[in-house]
Parts: sequence; C-alpha cells; structure tokens
Amino acid sequence: MTVRVLYFDPAPYPGGSIISLTHLVKGLDGTWEPLVVLSHANPYQGFDEAGIPTQRVWVPQWDRLAKRRAAVTLNQAAGPSGGRSLRLWMQQGRIRGGIWHAGGQVRRWQRDIWPVARQLRQIIRTFRPHLIHLNEVVSVVPHGLLAARLTGTPTINHNRSFVYPSPGEQRWLMPALKGMIFISQAMADAHLQHLRHPPPYRVIPNAVDLRLFQSPAPREVMRAGWGVPTDAWLVGMAGRIEPWKGQHVFVEAFAQLARDHAHVYGVLVGDADTPTGQGYKQQLLARIRDLGLEGRLLWLGHREDMPDVLAAVDVLVHASVEPEPFGRVIIEGMAAGKPVIASAAGGVLEIIQDGVDGLLVPPGDVPALLRALTWLFTHPDAAQTMGQRARATVAQRYTIDRHVEAVTAFYRDLLQL
Repeated sequence: MTVRVLYFDPAPYPGGSIISLTHLVKGLDGTWEPLVVLSHANPYQGFDEAGIPTQRVWVPQWDRLAKRRAAVTLNQAAGPSGGRSLRLWMQQGRIRGGIWHAGGQVRRWQRDIWPVARQLRQIIRTFRPHLIHLNEVVSVVPHGLLAARLTGTPTINHNRSFVYPSPGEQRWLMPALKGMIFISQAMADAHLQHLRHPPPYRVIPNAVDLRLFQSPAPREVMRAGWGVPTDAWLVGMAGRIEPWKGQHVFVEAFAQLARDHAHVYGVLVGDADTPTGQGYKQQLLARIRDLGLEGRLLWLGHREDMPDVLAAVDVLVHASVEPEPFGRVIIEGMAAGKPVIASAAGGVLEIIQDGVDGLLVPPGDVPALLRALTWLFTHPDAAQTMGQRARATVAQRYTIDRHVEAVTAFYRDLLQL
C-alpha cells in the first residue's frame, strides 16, 4: 500500500524548518507518496530540484508584509497619523483593548486563515492524503488545521519553536490533531505544560546530511574569497539575524579576542528577514564599525554553501540569548568536525556534552564566551579532538536515516499500518 502524505509549510523564506523537511521527504522510501505545499512567497526550490511534487498557495499576510515594509519610509516622512493615534487609543484600557483584540482575530481569520484553508482544502480533495504533516507549531499553521478539520484528514503537527497555541486554537483547531512531533525534549516539556489535552507525541530531533560535509571546498579557496589569511584562526557564527539569536554577544566577545590576538578573524553568516531583524542588522554593522573590526569580522550574508563555509572556520559559535528549540546550525558545525561553543539553554543541552564534543556557556554571557574562545585558541589539539568527537556524535544520533525511521514509525503507529 502506498501512503499519501501532504506536507505543508507556510514560511515566506527558506529556513531551518524547510531544510529539515527536505531531509525528511527526500529520505522517504516508496511506501510514502509525498506532496509538499509551500507559500507562493517562498523562493525555495529544493523540493522541485529533487523531483518531489510541490504546489504553492497564496498566503495573503506575506503580500501585506511586503507592502507594509515599502510604506515604512513614507509613513516616517509623513509623521504621526490619525489612524495611528486611534489604534493606540483603542489598545489602551481593558475593555477597548479586548474589543481591539477580538476585532483583530476576526480580521485575521477573514484575511489570513480562511483564504489559505480554502486553497488547502481543494488540494486535499484532489490529492486525497492519508495523512497531513504540518511543519510548524499550531499558531503558525492554523489554516492547515482548519483545512484538516474541514476534510476530516488525520493530521500531525511538527513543533519547531517555543510558541504555544492560544486557548481558542486549542479548543477549535487542535481536535484535528492525531499526533505531535517535538524536535527536543525541552520543547516537549514546555508545550505539554500549556496544552490541556495533548495528543500522542514523539520527540524526534532534527537530522543532518553527513554526505554534504565529506568533500567541502578547500578552506584556502574559501578564505581567499573572503580576504582571510590561510593560517588565521577563524571564528564563525551562522544563523538568522534576530536579537534573540545573540549576534551582539558574539560581536562583543570577538572584539575582545581580536584585541588580544592579532591573527584572529571572524565571519558572520546569515541575513535578516523581518523588520526587527533588519533594524538589528544595522545596529550590528554600526557596532562592528565603531569597534574598528571591519577588516577582521566579515559579514557573509545568506549562504547556500554552508558545508564549505563551515569547513573553512576553526570554531563555530552559537550565542542565542533565549532557549533554542533545537539548534540546526549546531549539528551542522559538529558534522563539519568543528568544536562548537553554544548557549546552555533549551534543546542545546540535549545535543552537546560540555567539554567532550563542544563547550556550553551561559546565554548572553560575553566574558564566558570570551573565555571559551580563548581556551580553544590556546589548546588547538584539544579543539581538534573535540571536533572529531562532535562529528562522531552526529554520526551516531542525528543522521537522516535515523530521523526518517523515527518519523515514519510514528506515521505507522498513528495510522495503524
């Protein structure tokens, strides 16, 4: 029997959730017939390139977000508006605030949720899946859950962040769920504290494709392209540019390290995809200029060649100041055989064994991060051994085969196959 599975991820850009979903769907055997549904705004072509059937749905909120960004400059030039004053007045006070919130929820359902659910319902009726796999937390995929309820299709929810469903979502949408997947035990524990009637669940960590890290580009070639000396000690940090990701912590620690050691360089990988992130990026760039680090700490932006980038660095830093749901970039750094220094919170604590296959530091602690960097810099043999152990950890616990086997076993249990 061939089991049809519809996968839905409404993200407007390619990120960690999409990469993880790609690993899963590409790893399925002939028992499973996938159909991936993405947002029209998402430029990711990985599924199409792999020959996996893919459809796109129109997600209105991404169009409005793009228009809102374009209007920011005009609004700033025009100054405060009456509409803004009315909004602020309505949001103040318990009664007015409640009315404003209720009206916002009605608008959200009319403008954002129902239009997408209607498109999904048509796709479901055509594809006739045995199971729907929603690739994000409940609050991100309400349209998927609504479509599942309307069509009576068994559905699972793949939770990838610390965002909890509202009481209304738990009451009206979550009855559609047959199961939940959490990418770390930390996430499972946090979500279960907020759920009144949780469905069956499994903790299944993300995976990494070790084959991508076997033959990277020569590090001297990568470094030459960045203007980094071949024999420099190169520190890297990679991830989406958002305040909670802690790039500012990395910048401050690196500045002190660079002052003490002339032959240390750094690279920042990633870009901003939200208004908050874009403002944060400008603050970081200004801080790098103020510290006089423009020639030593380089901004590489978004990269599609992470195995090559990671092969060129000597150590990878993860500096999130809030608990990380899992930390895909951490296992990618470990797969590249690099020692990883990471913030000791959330799912990270389930990945790294401190002092064995990586180093853990308190979130937001610049002196602690500096001490860890200095220790690795002054103990190169120990750093190399730590990187080797890190790769062995990934090979044992975070392979695609292991991940696919765990997910499909959950499918079988839920569908009683």
